[in-house]
Amino acid sequence: MMATNPRVPNNQRQAAEDRQPHLIPGARPPRKGLSATPGVVFAVVVAAALLAALIYYLPRAPKQAPVPTAAQAPVQPVSNQLMFSNLKIDMAPTGGAMELLGEVMNNGSRPLLGAAVQLTFFDAKGTALERVDRPLVGMVRKSDGALATHEFGTDPIQPGQTRMFRVTVDRIPAAWSHQMPGMKVLSVATEGNR
Repeated sequence: MMATNPRVPNNQRQAAEDRQPHLIPGARPPRKGLSATPGVVFAVVVAAALLAALIYYLPRAPKQAPVPTAAQAPVQPVSNQLMFSNLKIDMAPTGGAMELLGEVMNNGSRPLLGAAVQLTFFDAKGTALERVDRPLVGMVRKSDGALATHEFGTDPIQPGQTRMFRVTVDRIPAAWSHQMPGMKVLSVATEGNR
C-alpha cells in the first residue's frame, strides 16, 4: 500500500513535535476586543446629525405669495356690471354641442370690450356635473336676418347699451338635464382696463 502524504512521520516523537505550536519570527498576535462597533456608532451619529439639519432647514409652512397692492390687482367684475336677458339654448343638430344665446347690457361706466363666463351644467337632481369657462362672443343681426359675429373689442358696448351674444360649448355632459345652465361672470374687460 502506498501513502499519499510524503511526510510520513518516522517516529512517534517527531509526530508529537509537529503538532506543537511553532513561533513565526516577525508575526504579531491578533488583537482582541476590536470590532466594527465604533464605525457603526460614528455612522449613526452622522446620519442623525444630517437628519436634524434637514428637518431644521426645511420650511415649516408653505410660502405665502405677497398680496397684490391696489395698483397690481385687476379690477374684478361687479355682479351688476353686466345684465343678461332673453337667454335661450340652441342645441346642435348632431353631436354634443350647444350655444347659449342672449343679450347683454353694459351697466358699468366704461365701454365693454369683452367678458368671460362660467357655465355650470346640472343633472335632473340639481347636482353640478361640469363647469366650463368660455368667452362671450358679440353677435349682430344682418339685414337678411342671419346672425354674424361682431366682436366687442372692435365695437365696444357703450354704458347703457345692449348687444346680442353667444357662448359656444363643444361638449356637454351626457347627464345634463337640458335646463338653463348656471352662468357666472368670471372677467370683464373695459376700455382703460384690459
